[in-house]
Amino acid sequence: MHENNLEKISGQIDSLENNLLAIESANLNYETMKAMQQGAKAMKHIHGNMNIDKVDQTMDEIEEQITLGQEISNAISRPMGNEVDEDELLDELEQLEQETLEEKMVSVGKAPTGKLPSVGESTKAKPIAQEEDDEEEELRKLQAEMAL
Repeated sequence: MHENNLEKISGQIDSLENNLLAIESANLNYETMKAMQQGAKAMKHIHGNMNIDKVDQTMDEIEEQITLGQEISNAISRPMGNEVDEDELLDELEQLEQETLEEKMVSVGKAPTGKLPSVGESTKAKPIAQEEDDEEEELRKLQAEMAL
């Protein structure tokens, strides 16, 4: 008889524990739902005065202000009174190069009228080759300096 009562009571305890777990789960679901509803209300309140058109307009205004700020910064950083036109500088450089080339052509002198040396004979090619090597060396030095 006691064993029978023990089994009944044990069954009742199991049933109560299952009900308790179900109630706890339902309570957790209820609290979660309330929190989600409050979150939705808060987001609705926050987004109440916003729409995509207002956001786009604000973003456009921000971009305009950033661009304006960059233009102002560029204007401030320009040297005063020394506005240099790059096209003019390039034209001047081209003219100087042309003058240098013309001077070299004039200073070459007359073409030799005598017999040209054969391949085996000593020529003035060595000094020219040396000059080209020197120019290449200067070019390498300039490139190294510009790389810094």
